[in-house]
Amino acid sequence: MNRLKIWGLPFVALLAFACASSKSTSVDDIVASNLAARGGKERIEALNSIRATGTVTGPGGRVAQIIREIKRPDLFRLEFTFQGTTSVFANDGKMGWQVAPLQGQFEPLAVPPETDAAGGADQRDIEGPLVNWKEKGHVVTLEGHEVVDGKDTFKLKTEMRGGGVRYDYVDVASRQIIRSDVTRIIQGHATVLQTTFADFRASGGVMFPRVIEMRVKDRPQALRIAVDKIELDPPLDDARFRMPR
Repeated sequence: MNRLKIWGLPFVALLAFACASSKSTSVDDIVASNLAARGGKERIEALNSIRATGTVTGPGGRVAQIIREIKRPDLFRLEFTFQGTTSVFANDGKMGWQVAPLQGQFEPLAVPPETDAAGGADQRDIEGPLVNWKEKGHVVTLEGHEVVDGKDTFKLKTEMRGGGVRYDYVDVASRQIIRSDVTRIIQGHATVLQTTFADFRASGGVMFPRVIEMRVKDRPQALRIAVDKIELDPPLDDARFRMPR
């Protein structure tokens, strides 16, 4: 009985400590630790533009080149070059447009917001929707834990201002986002796109994933992006993001 008392009291104390620790993990704590792991909130907010260049490998070993550019406020452009043909998906902050020769579209065409899969509001946010999410009018909630690729993660749900829902999975150990799930309208159908992130390395003191995989949920086919170069604050003319007349 004495031994039970000796060992029982510390066990109860440790159990209470563990429960208190788990309860203290809030959305604000998780977001703050994620921003710190990315390089710090101030450094992220100081960015005015980003250009990322990489190589995309698709099913069957097909290879393409990709350039992704983001600039404040809410400017986005994605170029995809395959066998000498370049597709462009862009948004000037007010409207999206695209040139998609692989789909038989050779002239710039405006894209309705609900079908703008490439230039969604979360894609155009250079900081990411979790930075100052309250001020931006988003709603972020903690949906519990989930194992992603063998790693324990916090599952954050972001209800975007103006519509749309995004799920981010924050690795408990590294506090980096290692997967994001978002629903896009593709060819008239609501489609869940899963994007995983790995091989985080610093550029200018800010951490970026160098390996990105994108797939439609529950489908084995994936696009693998190897990021070769990241440029911080490159000079980008606003005209690059506007639809040519």
